[in-house]
Amino acid sequence: MTSNLQNSPKVVTSDPSRVSEKTFDYVVVGGGLTGITVAARLAENQSNTVLVIEAGRDDRSKPLVTDVHQYGGVFGSDLIRKYPTSDGKDITAGWTLGGGSSINGTTWTRGQAAQYDAWSALLTPAEANLGWNWSNLFGYMKKAEGWSPPNEQQRSRGADQVESYHGLSGPVQVTFPNEMYDGPHQKHFVQSIQNLTRIRKLPDVNGGDANCVSFTPNNINWRDQGHRSSAPEAYLFPVETARPNWTTLVEHQVGILLWATDGSKRVVAVQFKRANNSGQEFRVNVRKEVILAAGAIGTPALLQRSGVGDPNHLHSLGITPVINLPTVGKNLQEQPMSMLGANPPKNSNLGGGTGPNGAIAFPNLYELLGSQANATATTIQQSLDAWANTMKDNALSKDALKTIYQTQADLIVRGRAPVVEMFYNTGWPNAIGVYVWTLLPFSRGTVQITSSRMFDMPRITLNTFRVDTDLTIQTASCKLIRKLFRTQPFSDLVGEEATPGNKVAGQYEPNGGSDSDWRGWISKEHVPVSHPVGTCAMMRRDLGGVVDGRLKLYDAQNVRIVDASVLPLQISAHLSSTLYGVAEKVADMIKNGM
Repeated sequence: MTSNLQNSPKVVTSDPSRVSEKTFDYVVVGGGLTGITVAARLAENQSNTVLVIEAGRDDRSKPLVTDVHQYGGVFGSDLIRKYPTSDGKDITAGWTLGGGSSINGTTWTRGQAAQYDAWSALLTPAEANLGWNWSNLFGYMKKAEGWSPPNEQQRSRGADQVESYHGLSGPVQVTFPNEMYDGPHQKHFVQSIQNLTRIRKLPDVNGGDANCVSFTPNNINWRDQGHRSSAPEAYLFPVETARPNWTTLVEHQVGILLWATDGSKRVVAVQFKRANNSGQEFRVNVRKEVILAAGAIGTPALLQRSGVGDPNHLHSLGITPVINLPTVGKNLQEQPMSMLGANPPKNSNLGGGTGPNGAIAFPNLYELLGSQANATATTIQQSLDAWANTMKDNALSKDALKTIYQTQADLIVRGRAPVVEMFYNTGWPNAIGVYVWTLLPFSRGTVQITSSRMFDMPRITLNTFRVDTDLTIQTASCKLIRKLFRTQPFSDLVGEEATPGNKVAGQYEPNGGSDSDWRGWISKEHVPVSHPVGTCAMMRRDLGGVVDGRLKLYDAQNVRIVDASVLPLQISAHLSSTLYGVAEKVADMIKNGM
């Protein structure tokens, strides 16, 4: 494939000689979802020269990339990078052109409107009118989307829509799968979770009200055999021969940003090398802006190697500080997931279809905890000061984190934002599976480099369940799923709980087992969802922000960040649609000279 790329007139290449020592208006570091989206929009202006540098290969023809039904095979492949964490559990990231958009499960959901509105409250009053709210971002999320409504067969299997929630002419194709599961399992899951929690069933989760159970669509293209509609498939491949002003260099990794020597804090070039750490180092010059889109792990690590971060830490590694921003890499928020499963009775038939799965419940605190919810709500409201003190090393300060926590607590307690996702999954960890994860954890972590060498992994401290209420929510979620297995009509499909099964005693007891036993199993068996956010947060500086409301790096002249690291708080959703909206919005900001 490498030789074909080198000889191709297309803008995707693995040959560094085509860009080395040249100057581009915009250099985008990272060819994942947000990087490709921003680059595509900037390259619409033929007078802009745009370079994307991506560590992964161009794997566009590989079935693991095109076929979402092979999603599970990705995790044993070289299409992902595994980042070890302090928990002994890896965060995974896409290591291919398109990043996570090329290997993810394609679930297309959006969070609660108030969660997006809260972003503006964390900015300065002068930036509160920049449109970081649901109303504005909703338009940009729809701009990215090319929606195809469900057909009659899909409707008969549970699919539905509110057409006004969707964009009809965007590049990312979104619809329900042609081969939706036709058995009773997804419908029974929806009905039983309603019976247990009184959660509402809504026709569409994408309109700013995520607190529901619903059948969810996928970013797949029914016109292309149901293949994944990734960022490159949507924004790059259709125009790659028509935009000679846009070059995408794959199989190379940026090591550091090179600053002007006049003290202006302007990046004049980036230095990069083959992603397998072979050969020489190269550089490319920057005329206008560097746009960092390397993700919530890669972006803070790159900044720290480039002299942006905590000066004391940088000095200890022999790095000369350029910009004093001690919260680079802090405020890390990752979601912990537990997988439960059951097997059906012998000789039962779950029906046909190939999916992907598409039945998800997003209960709020009160629906999850029932009679115990008010006590937990009180605990949250009364514990913010203590939690901020416990987690302060992962933030600017205790007071800053307490302010952020108050926003988060208000969303949960008063705004009734969903606190857990319950994702029905056919075939894993058993024939019948349900994944649950805490959506809005109060625990915070940190990404911190351990050397100046670009290929050394950063130290990732997750602090999962360090705030005990996160574990309380996860425990209640797992116990609810055990109860779900015994609730009509879903119980008709369950012969025996298999995961955790007898590893957590009490599956046939009314209370579903002791909290202590569940906590032990969850703490041991949980895995990160790999939706990290927050490590270069868009907030005002006194809260520990790293970028402002234009996503410009504080104190730098020409560095912008456009990836999940800028999200100040987790949202009650899968991240793809939100990140497309962020990227579309920032592309407009850049084009409008903001």
